[in-house]
Amino acid sequence: MNEFLLMQMVAAERLCVAHESKQVVLSELKNSLAGASGEQRTASLLKRALDLPGAIFLSDVHMPYKEGNAQIDLLLVHADFICVLEVKNMIGEFYFDSVNFQFHRMIDGRREGMRNPEAQLHRAVKATSGFLGVPVHGVIVLASRSGKVVEAPKQYPVVSLDYLPFHLEQLAHGAKLFNVATITAKLQVLPMRNTNRHWLERQKITLDSLRLGVTCPTCRNCPLVWQERKWHCDGCDFTSRDAHEVTLQEYAVLFGNKLDTRVAYQLLGVKDKYVLYRLLEKSAPKSNVRGKRQIIENRDLLRAYFGRVYK
Repeated sequence: MNEFLLMQMVAAERLCVAHESKQVVLSELKNSLAGASGEQRTASLLKRALDLPGAIFLSDVHMPYKEGNAQIDLLLVHADFICVLEVKNMIGEFYFDSVNFQFHRMIDGRREGMRNPEAQLHRAVKATSGFLGVPVHGVIVLASRSGKVVEAPKQYPVVSLDYLPFHLEQLAHGAKLFNVATITAKLQVLPMRNTNRHWLERQKITLDSLRLGVTCPTCRNCPLVWQERKWHCDGCDFTSRDAHEVTLQEYAVLFGNKLDTRVAYQLLGVKDKYVLYRLLEKSAPKSNVRGKRQIIENRDLLRAYFGRVYK
């Protein structure tokens, strides 16, 4: 789970039901989960079945392109070639219109216009080639066996996940054109793209639009109450000493690691300052700025929490 997917999960979990962007956030999260699942299956298969010694895979790469970035699902770097993989985990019948560069699919008798994977891949290939200064291959990968290409694109191949290892192996001809270590070192210093602020603004998500409090991991929507040095759930009798740490990480994913002490009272739903200070002592200690705390990053807590929610 990358940072943006975690942010979508937090927003879907915390947004009030009546918020104007609730359904949009849920819909986008559904698509992101499907995409992440397809990318994970693709990476897993290639690591297991691809016979290309020395190949390196990078995922969720944001390549600088013109005044923005081109997002790359998976990037394969090998001594013989470099290839951008545009992974699509969709079902239905797919139609690529290479004249007008449009794309649609037929599913359950309905025609749905969608973003053209070929155009997305072309942008990513151009960005990668321009950044590295070398020729770059591209391939559209169908991660679902329930997807079928009826009208194929003209510029890039579309291959099924099962056939992908064979397709990539055919690109290697023993030419040894690239130094893999040099290429990957250049790619790994690319700054992470921060999409949080733009996405939050677009969805009109602020602290006031969220359900605050420490969430019960069993009931999920029930706030916990701090009693007798533990968090308690009145709905299912769940108890925990450190359930607030997930809440702090949720806040940090959305709004950053800096936390106003006054906001912390609202966030955790406590009133006693001594209780608050004890809860924040290790997870969000005081910073050099008066009234500000610094949340210590631990995204594995969120990955474990949401890993149970979205099995």
